Amino acid sequence: MPRSSVALTSEPLSGDAVVSAAGRLWTATAGADAEPLEVRVLDEGAVLQLVAGGEVVLSVLRPRMLPRLDEVERLLPDAEAPEGTQWWTDAYTPWQAEGTIGVAILDAAAEASRGIVVHQGLTPNRIPR
Repeated sequence: MPRSSVALTSEPLSGDAVVSAAGRLWTATAGADAEPLEVRVLDEGAVLQLVAGGEVVLSVLRPRMLPRLDEVERLLPDAEAPEGTQWWTDAYTPWQAEGTIGVAILDAAAEASRGIVVHQGLTPNRIPR
């Protein structure tokens, strides 16, 4: 079972933002000579997957507009949604070591979209290393 994460952003978390963050972080952590991440679009765009060495490191589902901000308080009571939050994006990373780059990519993409990520089983604002 994968680690579940939720990105809370003021604008939809785009595939471009995820791929851009992935490119920056993958090059910085894996090195310029590393095999590039594979990007897969599944189910007619409902899911964006990043794959490294045949292993899925991040799956990001299509963003959903929040009907009301109190839904965040109800579903994620410990999360402090940034002001202007209007979008909820579910994402999944493996619990194994390859999931750490997926967590970092998701955090960077959400930050670029003026948002935060709440990761199941991780202390808030902590990027695993």
